[in-house]
Amino acid sequence: MADKKVSALTALTTSASPDLLMIVDDPNGTPTSKKVTVKNFFGAIPSNTVFTAGSLVTARSNVTISCSNTVISSNLNVSGISKITGTGDNARVVIENSTTPGSNNATTQFTGGQQGSIFWDTNYIYVATTNTQIKRVALSVFS
Repeated sequence: MADKKVSALTALTTSASPDLLMIVDDPNGTPTSKKVTVKNFFGAIPSNTVFTAGSLVTARSNVTISCSNTVISSNLNVSGISKITGTGDNARVVIENSTTPGSNNATTQFTGGQQGSIFWDTNYIYVATTNTQIKRVALSVFS
């Protein structure tokens, strides 16, 4: 392999934890070629990682996020969740942006429909009960 350029190597479409990556350590000082496993490389990503516009992050396994403040400023599609839980008096799920669906047809609100989607406005809570139907419940003040 010493006679090949990195750009001439065969592309890998999927990787596993023990796979090796080539790293140039200290490129601005005394550069040295080293190896690191995929597992160790991604284990070293800092906790304040930012994915910018156009980034696609896909998790196809069990994922645990442990932190005091997580902010997702984007469209977020989550599937396969049976419940969302929290601890303490401040545990909650917040849907910050209000939306009034244009009709009760979920396929006009979303391409292909999105069963389980929840919306709200000042008068109603809306729930897509199937991929084709949105239902609403009137809101009232309580004491």
